[in-house]
Amino acid sequence: MIAFAFMLPYNTLRTATAAGVRVHVLGSGPSRGLRTSRYCASYQKSRVGGNGDEDHEAILDEIAEIVRRRQIDVVFPSDDVSTRLLAAIRDRLPVRSSPMPDLATFDLVNNKWNFTRFALEHGVRVPECWLYERVDELRRDLDSGALELPVTVKPINQSGGRGVVHIRDKSEMGELDSVDYLPILIQRHIFGEMISTSVIANAGKILAYATQYRDERWFQLRVNPDFLDNVERFVAASALSGPANFDAISEEGSGLTYIVECNPRFWYTMYMSMVVGFNFLDYALGERAAASGAPATLGHGEMRLSPRAIVARPWRATRHEWALVAHHMRDPLAYIAKRKRFFDDTEVGVRPEQMRTYTAGEIASIVAPSPALVA
Repeated sequence: MIAFAFMLPYNTLRTATAAGVRVHVLGSGPSRGLRTSRYCASYQKSRVGGNGDEDHEAILDEIAEIVRRRQIDVVFPSDDVSTRLLAAIRDRLPVRSSPMPDLATFDLVNNKWNFTRFALEHGVRVPECWLYERVDELRRDLDSGALELPVTVKPINQSGGRGVVHIRDKSEMGELDSVDYLPILIQRHIFGEMISTSVIANAGKILAYATQYRDERWFQLRVNPDFLDNVERFVAASALSGPANFDAISEEGSGLTYIVECNPRFWYTMYMSMVVGFNFLDYALGERAAASGAPATLGHGEMRLSPRAIVARPWRATRHEWALVAHHMRDPLAYIAKRKRFFDDTEVGVRPEQMRTYTAGEIASIVAPSPALVA
């Protein structure tokens, strides 16, 4: 497993080991925290940094060396930087890899401005969007009414809600003072419930998926045919391969889903799906496949997320909730490191200038949609 961060790679590590995989880690930066986990078979420090700077020959040499020494049979990424890095060299790896996008597709999907325009071009339901290069220009257009409220403001390259600001009325205009990134993506704000669908895809076909709801207290798997239809439309149109997490708003009143972004990598809540009975790494690493040929999924399962609340009222705990407590307690040092945030991931990520921003003409011609996709 290639890793440059800690939090997300740790969840990927635990999900992979639950799928029966012995995981050796090659990484640098905050990923050194993975050494606290009893599930990390070994950790080798890489010469390649986690700031997104690409040294393809160096990482290829390191992968080849650890493959020989540890008898590795599959290589897979675990965070944004490692996914983009492996996407660039996937055809040169000495052993097979988990499904992953090519570099052009990663930049298409990971860049939220690219993603939203491509989705609109291919009949995928997403909010209307704009891009601003300066925050004072955005403030001017909001003040004048040239850009109408409500809107959501976000960076084009972050995940996990970092940098996201909702301006639903004039009283929230002061939130713009916290915007410290460029460029600035603006989306029409949709009122409703946030949900997400996660997938493992290969060449535009979904191998496994699950739709989930999560807040600070609960995790639930759900069924949402409209959301799935939207996701399938995008995956097929982009010929997407690899893991991806689609965030959406289920609109109040209509119940229609609007996809607000997609992160083409493994996701933070993957271990929660595993605890309730659906392990995505089984499909990403090729250890399992749906017997029917249809995408594998699980449409039900829920649990409270606070171990303290579960232990405080044990008579109310479900088997999934006890499984969550056991998951954390089996790896106490790493669990403490996560809770106390001993390893800072904030500087690990793909920078906007590293990703290609496509022109409108390029967006329209990347993959021609079939009639079935735009009907």
